[in-house]
Amino acid sequence: MAPFSVRNLVFVMTAYFLVLLNYSMVRAAATTEFINTYGAKASPAGWLGALVLLVFAVGGSNRLQARVGFHRAFLALSVLSVGVFAVGQTLLTSGVKEGAFLLFTWKETYIVMQVHLLLAYANSWLGKKDFLKWVGPIGAAGGLGGTVGGLLTGQIARTWGTTATLGLGMVFVLLPALVAFGFDKIPGSLSVASNGTSPLRSIAAPDLRRYVWSIAIITALTQFVINIADFQFSVVFEQALTDSSSRTAYLGQVYTVTNALTLLFQLVILPLGLKYVPERGLHVFIPLSYLVCFGIGLGMGAGSLFAAAGLYVFMKASDYSIFSSAKELLYHPLAPLQKFGAKYLTDMIVYRAAKGAIAALLLSFHGPLGLNVLMVVFLALWVGMVYVTFRQHRRLFSA
Repeated sequence: MAPFSVRNLVFVMTAYFLVLLNYSMVRAAATTEFINTYGAKASPAGWLGALVLLVFAVGGSNRLQARVGFHRAFLALSVLSVGVFAVGQTLLTSGVKEGAFLLFTWKETYIVMQVHLLLAYANSWLGKKDFLKWVGPIGAAGGLGGTVGGLLTGQIARTWGTTATLGLGMVFVLLPALVAFGFDKIPGSLSVASNGTSPLRSIAAPDLRRYVWSIAIITALTQFVINIADFQFSVVFEQALTDSSSRTAYLGQVYTVTNALTLLFQLVILPLGLKYVPERGLHVFIPLSYLVCFGIGLGMGAGSLFAAAGLYVFMKASDYSIFSSAKELLYHPLAPLQKFGAKYLTDMIVYRAAKGAIAALLLSFHGPLGLNVLMVVFLALWVGMVYVTFRQHRRLFSA
């Protein structure tokens, strides 16, 4: 493990700021183009397409990282992403509607790779004591980036339109990879440190694999819940707004509020939670808070844009901040290369597979009552899996 340095912390925070800034812009533009072309109810088909892309992206990234290390793999992914977005926008401008599908599916793919490669590096670099101290500020840097990106999105979309928003977003997709070349080298981030062993192979031991899979199941349940809320919001959003620029600007506002709330959670709620609440209690709190907000949303009227957007914003903000940081703590007992492997499995493969599974269900299962019942069932299962995961954690790491 590399020693802590303020210089490296600044580089990590800057890269995370840029990642969430670019995502606000790219996501708003790509989502608008997709809804304009295919309609909101086609979103699950886009999520399924993203699952196929992610399978290839994860496999390629895993092998590439084993050969060239984190820094070059991160750069290669970012350059590839800019190229894919450029191709998608060119196709769409030329009248080929599949360009919108490519934009939507790749924006679902690239952000998983950028965020979780970056957080895996931070988790491997920081010891647990330093992680608890700095996870809030790192997350706050990302929240600030997302907030700035959302504000830029709204302004650019109103002034120059959706295409210009995507174009500027592409510039910011590349910048964090350039910043990442300033990161300190640590075991697991450089290929020679692991003698070419891939991150996924490092978690092959049966007991360790079971522990990582329990984290993966929790990750899957979070995606089931959040994507049901996302789908319900998209349907109401499509009906409420019809103009392309207005849609992009509104999404920019939604992402601004989401990231501002993320920033508040990172700077206020999370430090208090990490200090005063046991890790297991923090993990139980998250699905219970979702259930409370879900009930409030139903009481306000689930068919209203404000209620649907409010539930979506709260879930996304807490997912980006409280849940993300709490989940990172579950990886801390692992060796550096194992952390990369665990995050490949949970935060890339299972994360996207779960989104693909719920997407397949949503293609034919649209009834509001049925979706609300599924939401409650998945939240209950999530609470149960927290207790299973911490039993395994005690068995493996308490000795």
